[in-house]
Amino acid sequence: MLAKAALFSSLVALTGCVPGPGGGGDVATGQAIPPGGRGINEYRRDAGIAPVARSSRLDAAARVHANDMAQRRFFGHRGSDGSTHTRRIRAQGCGGGAENLAEGPYDARSVMSAWMGSLGHRANILRPAVTHYGLANAGNKWVLTLSRNCP
Repeated sequence: MLAKAALFSSLVALTGCVPGPGGGGDVATGQAIPPGGRGINEYRRDAGIAPVARSSRLDAAARVHANDMAQRRFFGHRGSDGSTHTRRIRAQGCGGGAENLAEGPYDARSVMSAWMGSLGHRANILRPAVTHYGLANAGNKWVLTLSRNCP
């Protein structure tokens, strides 16, 4: 049975969420993972947009939030400490940016596909000003961070 999905996206804040069906997983790991299947740069290439590079600093920002959501069992852009995606990205020494969230039993391929099927998430991924990204999951919580000039 498919669970209803809701989109909470703000192009002003450059954020988006894809809640999905609940799932389990090891909430302690919060590992950054490589995108599988159709990766972010394939979608950007198809749209005529320059590729982005993986950033360990943006991986770290994504991992912090994925772990927070998994360990405290919530789903949303505001962290349990009140942090925003901008604050988490800046804490890693980068400028502001965008954040896509997903919750559910995804893998790297299916979560990217879900984000590309959502107008707000797709806009974040295809934003021409973005030059770097980070990706992490913890249990069934997925976080993609995107920023500019953040190697």
